[in-house]
Amino acid sequence: MTTLQRYVLWEIVKVFLLCLGITVLMMTVGGGVNEGLKKGLPPNVILNMLPYFVPEMLRYTIPGCMLFAVCTTFGRMAATNEVTAIKSAGINPMELVWPVLVFAYFLSFFTFWMYDVCAAWSRPNLHRVVAESLDDTVYGVLQTKRSFKMAGFEVTVKDVEDRKLIKPRIDIAATASQPEIFLEAAEAELNTDPETGILKLSCRDGKIERGDNQSYDFSDEFVIYLDELNSVELDVDSASPANLTLSTIPQQITREEKIVEEAKAELEIAIASDDFDHLTAVQGHLNANLKRLYRLQAERQRRLANGFGVFCFVVMGVPVSIWMKSSDNVRTFFVCFLPILLLYYPLLVVGEQWARDGDYGSAPVWIADAVLLLVGAFLMWRVNRN
Repeated sequence: MTTLQRYVLWEIVKVFLLCLGITVLMMTVGGGVNEGLKKGLPPNVILNMLPYFVPEMLRYTIPGCMLFAVCTTFGRMAATNEVTAIKSAGINPMELVWPVLVFAYFLSFFTFWMYDVCAAWSRPNLHRVVAESLDDTVYGVLQTKRSFKMAGFEVTVKDVEDRKLIKPRIDIAATASQPEIFLEAAEAELNTDPETGILKLSCRDGKIERGDNQSYDFSDEFVIYLDELNSVELDVDSASPANLTLSTIPQQITREEKIVEEAKAELEIAIASDDFDHLTAVQGHLNANLKRLYRLQAERQRRLANGFGVFCFVVMGVPVSIWMKSSDNVRTFFVCFLPILLLYYPLLVVGEQWARDGDYGSAPVWIADAVLLLVGAFLMWRVNRN
């Protein structure tokens, strides 16, 4: 690598890291803290959650920050006639571009890896932080919104007085150890056991209804221990593909394929029996599993295509920056980003939807990248030619 190539690459890296640091800091600290306070989360819970927001933010900010770095560096070089001077010296401007493309190529795989980091590290730890301070979190949200909902647990109240919930309505989903529970009480309190992390719900003067058709009134204190709410274990058999690690997806695909085959066989039996109710139930079960199977099959390619968007942004940004010859990097950035916003992202949404519907396999997730790459390559050819 020549001195000139190292210079250009270093300028790109400097601007990229500076832009990325500022953007992630603003989105994580500014946006995350502000949104958490609006929802009523306690400050200590918000602070503990902040590190786990970073990988989520990186997935979205890396492509834009890399585009901004390219627009800034090559736009300035073109505006100060450095690109013209390089051509006059008999050097092909593309000699300056290929190290940047190599950097963007590897950065695409880093962005792709961030999806796995989010599934394996960020989201489980975010759930753990909330679970460990669940009572404080519930009280904080109820004081501002009068309702709180998480997986398996929902509560609405008329008011909150200190640590006392006034006229709460509580719905607890069925678990392996107990049926669904719906409870109304005059007042209730929540406490988390510091040693076990189990949430203790103490209610007074109310009525309870169970999913096993049992119901009764109580006037004295009634206590429920919600031990399964604090579990950070992910139910991979029902989880969204976006929340699964890449190592888990192949096993889930095999599982869903087996279920789909069994459902198809059961559907044939239901059709032959002319049992309309059973036929409707089996058809719904089959459609739900087919939908999850298609999403699982497209998930790896979806993440890879989204990560590869970094490379496509650079291919688009380099020729436009050189062509505009403007030191106004913000203007150059928005000129580059406008077609991306109007063309790339709509195609990305459509392609992902087609892949999730199973219409054309996983290939549609690459439509947006392919179009942007072709346009960028054509513009780069034109700039290099002229």
